[in-house]
Amino acid sequence: MLKKNWYLFTPLLLAGIPALLLFYYILSFGYPVNEAVEAVSHFLQSSTRYSMKYDDHRFSRVRPGMGGRDVFELIGVPFERRNNDEEWLYALPQGTTRYYHERKVIFVRDKNNVPLVKETVKAFHAN
Repeated sequence: MLKKNWYLFTPLLLAGIPALLLFYYILSFGYPVNEAVEAVSHFLQSSTRYSMKYDDHRFSRVRPGMGGRDVFELIGVPFERRNNDEEWLYALPQGTTRYYHERKVIFVRDKNNVPLVKETVKAFHAN
């Protein structure tokens, strides 16, 4: 019977694949549900390029208060430094795509003008 009626599982498959992708983005990338839904909805449209030494595991070890030198040693040279060296971008869109996985470290300067991590941004970027 199962061989004859395999098509009855099609609705389960159609709902199951997006659900699996949703859980993948939540668990692997650490996205909240709304960003994971956005990433799934643009699954085949997104494309991200990362800096040479970038690794998600190392990026997740960057904590507020770390110095710029420590960040540099941990995850390497960023693609871009913006806003007077206050934002370091480690991920950019590939080609002309509008959807990518954003990875950014935001710094503040202390009284001695030393850059310290204020926060990290790990999000799905959709223009």
